[in-house]
Amino acid sequence: MRVLVTRPQEKAERTCARLAAMGHEAFSLPLFQPVHFDDVVKTALRAGNWRALAITSAEALENVEASRDAPGLNYVPVFAVGRKTAEAARAAGFLQVIDGGGDGERLAKTIAAFPPPDDGPLLYLAGDPRAPVFEETLRWLDVAFETVTAYAMRPVTDLPVETVLDAAKPEAVLFYSAAAAARFFTLASPLLLAEHGLNLQFLCLSAKVAAAVPPSLSSSARIAGAPDEDSLLSLLN
Repeated sequence: MRVLVTRPQEKAERTCARLAAMGHEAFSLPLFQPVHFDDVVKTALRAGNWRALAITSAEALENVEASRDAPGLNYVPVFAVGRKTAEAARAAGFLQVIDGGGDGERLAKTIAAFPPPDDGPLLYLAGDPRAPVFEETLRWLDVAFETVTAYAMRPVTDLPVETVLDAAKPEAVLFYSAAAAARFFTLASPLLLAEHGLNLQFLCLSAKVAAAVPPSLSSSARIAGAPDEDSLLSLLN
């Protein structure tokens, strides 16, 4: 199958390699690229008496090494939104990593149920933009926390969308975020897709992502059984 990947470039390359190994023909169209605020993150890690850390994307730890940037925090609990994010935390050198179950609400409830080892707030290393549900649920559960923006997703400009569509002639598009799906359909409207003779499947990481698919194309949207790449790619089988 010919598959269009809409992730940021570095991650798109890894996904394209996986797709090729699965026998698919993969093409990338990065709609956003991350900008990391490394100094802000390192200052925050060293500044507070944090009882735990929380991350909802591996991007938050992209350039972090626990032993170098968070001395003394190696053993502090790190709550990660899902399996891949938990793997990133372990790779960064954090030794007590808890998988929060796959979405922001579950992550907040996992944190609230976990016995705090020390006083002090939770440090949330966040992205921009982000969904509000994680922070809203923490407040509802009366969990003290501070948010530091660790990275921002910036739109890639001057995208040759029609050129990519003509060259790739994709049969499926992978969407990992609602923002990427929304931007894709801003750049490639249902009318434009029809003009290019494309009859696409839109494979979405979650129901929230699928909600960004226009109503006229919603019957072509499929949702992964779990919010991770393995489940998303299994939709191609």
